[in-house]
Amino acid sequence: MRIAYCNVLPALLILQVTFILVKCTDISANLNINLDFSLQKFFTQADIEIDAKLKTVELIKKYKYPVETHFVITKDGYKLCMHRMPRPGAQPVLLVHGLMSSSASWVIMGPTNGLAYILFQKGYDVWMLNTRGNIYSKEHTKKGISDQDFYDFSFHEIGTIDLPSAIDLVLEKTKFQQIQYIGHSQGSTAFFVMCSELPEYSVKVKIMQALSPTTFMEKTRSAVLKFMSFFKGALSTLLAKLGGHVISATSELIQKFQHLICPASELTSKICGTFDFVLCGFNWNTFNRTLTPIVIGHVSQGASTMQIHHYAQLHKELHFRRFDHGPTKNLIRYKSLKPPSYNLSQTQCKVVLHHGGNDWLASGSDVINLQKRLPNCIESRKVELESFTHYDFMISKDVTSLVYNRVIDLVVTN
Repeated sequence: MRIAYCNVLPALLILQVTFILVKCTDISANLNINLDFSLQKFFTQADIEIDAKLKTVELIKKYKYPVETHFVITKDGYKLCMHRMPRPGAQPVLLVHGLMSSSASWVIMGPTNGLAYILFQKGYDVWMLNTRGNIYSKEHTKKGISDQDFYDFSFHEIGTIDLPSAIDLVLEKTKFQQIQYIGHSQGSTAFFVMCSELPEYSVKVKIMQALSPTTFMEKTRSAVLKFMSFFKGALSTLLAKLGGHVISATSELIQKFQHLICPASELTSKICGTFDFVLCGFNWNTFNRTLTPIVIGHVSQGASTMQIHHYAQLHKELHFRRFDHGPTKNLIRYKSLKPPSYNLSQTQCKVVLHHGGNDWLASGSDVINLQKRLPNCIESRKVELESFTHYDFMISKDVTSLVYNRVIDLVVTN
């Protein structure tokens, strides 16, 4: 009955989460933006316009840093692209982007505020993975991107297949026994999946740092995920609502959420036309509009509907579970009506959690829930700025002082 209700009255369900949006979004009528900050000292207007159009490798070359491109074929046929800022003989650090992002996340803020640049400047061998389905990893040995089954994956496959493949390649190329790992959003989710299902990979990591760790989603404040959670175990129904196996910002449903989340004065803005921010929230009061072209040029880098649906299934759950295919298929796949929980106690490496106070996806209570289940969590650190959001870990004007300085300290001491 619940799914039928969703089919007939999707608009009503959106109205049900409107009240939550009103409570949880911090959108001020005063949208005056302070443009006087450190990024201006680095970016000229010409830089902004050019950087918005450049790919990861082109961005790194533009700022005179070394870069290499590597590829690895996964056991299920996906061709993954990895970008490297090489420093042979130095400790390798693997950076893994978040949902709908790419390796560009780590470099778009330039040498001053881009974490990949900062790590390289500090003497590290920097590797950046592009997970299956994003713009740099859209090849397969047998499937084409127009094939529906190309997108038949969630963060489970990224954790159990993509990450091990990437780690093995880094260790093979560098001849090191261990890496350091930094993951944003889904980059952290996939890591904990990997450790649960393939615990032997946990010992290949000296320390893992999670920026906005997204595992438990009981208290998620994302209206999109709250709505999608009504379709638990009914992927085909949800696909019809969202326009197919690939998330489309032009679908009628997503456009309705844009009208709920964005203030009237911003509905035509490029930010509000971007599904990433409709899903995860956005801090209008601290965003520098001057940088809009760079941000917009490097978001919505590709994701399957199944990836986002997996997160939505965890809403109101006390568990971090595998994908829910519905009772019948679950019995076939898992031998149980419900999907099994991931075993976070298998994460034996050191873990540090960095989280924000205004993160729609990684709520404070959910982060605490994760922390309690990790056997070797050496630090759980809330960013000092209370309004810090999910994407601020990548694009905040103050991200270096608020987050990256501590990240680097931990890299150096481990």
